[in-house]
Amino acid sequence: MKKKLLTLGLALLLVSCGFRPLYGQKDQLLADTQTVQIEPIVGEGGYSFYMILKDKLNPQGQPTHPRYRLTVQLNAPAYQNQSIRSDNFATLESMKMTADYQLTRISDGKKVISTSVNGNGLFNLIREPYATTVAQDKLYENITALMADDIATHILAYFKGIER
Repeated sequence: MKKKLLTLGLALLLVSCGFRPLYGQKDQLLADTQTVQIEPIVGEGGYSFYMILKDKLNPQGQPTHPRYRLTVQLNAPAYQNQSIRSDNFATLESMKMTADYQLTRISDGKKVISTSVNGNGLFNLIREPYATTVAQDKLYENITALMADDIATHILAYFKGIER
């Protein structure tokens, strides 16, 4: 009985503070994101970045009557040695990436979102080149997926905040 009252009290507290879940009205948010035309992304990894964004924002394909245009500039990763052994062989390297993006309303050309996302991570360098390349490629894939997720979440938050 106490658990039910506590749960009810917490639910009332959340309702009274104005809490609204970001993904609460999924159908409306999906309809909003279906109005975003994603421009092709050039550069290394641009196509896979584009496909991740498309799956998150436009799972049914590009909109026939877009209201917004999303342009993304995926910058080349920057690498830096993090750990060096006594024989001057690096054993750990960091990868830092950024992507600049703009969401533009097509009707008036106004940029409603213009910012960037960052991602970074570490991968091991070992004397076997193939294993190092696989680790580096996997980290690149993971970072770009997280950055695409950040962009999609930011766009969802924008549409959630538009007065209806």
